Amino acid sequence: MQSPYLPDINTLLRNKFQGFMEAENIIEKDILANYIDDNGYPIFKPGTSESIRAHYVTDIKYNIDSVHDFPMIPNQDWSAQYPPYKIRLDHRIQTFLNQIAQSQRTLFIRYEWMPTSYEDVINLKSILTDMTNGNFNLLLVETVDEELHGVKDMNFGTPEDKICWVQVSRDNCTNTSVWNDLLSGITLLN
Repeated sequence: MQSPYLPDINTLLRNKFQGFMEAENIIEKDILANYIDDNGYPIFKPGTSESIRAHYVTDIKYNIDSVHDFPMIPNQDWSAQYPPYKIRLDHRIQTFLNQIAQSQRTLFIRYEWMPTSYEDVINLKSILTDMTNGNFNLLLVETVDEELHGVKDMNFGTPEDKICWVQVSRDNCTNTSVWNDLLSGITLLN
């Protein structure tokens, strides 16, 4: 899933996903995408190195795209695959909402490729405060067109704000060393 605009994510979270990806709100866009598995790996046509293409669909209520969930099957519309997709999605949403409500400590990461504003970030923090019962931190990673080597701290607020806003170069945003730097000192607990 992807959404270019933080205000749309804020609306989705504030509404606790109500009406998200309902069939009547979905349109298909003429954009090429690849079908990937649940681990994020592309699925290839049997015996080839050619990846299976996917339908690119958008929830027009929240302006959020599903890019990799509907494989292109000859003579079949994406909507034929919708019922099992919606069941999986609703299960994942409920699990997410339950986890953040019960977790004592959560790290939220928002990967921005469009400019965002101070107000949108503060709004997100307020929404997450209402949705969680424990401590949380927000890591906002904004990609920019300028040439940066590594991570640029935007010095947003104070440590008590629990928000870290950084910028990384769009050309360097998938570099493992950048992400190692960003996630240094963070451990995953059950």
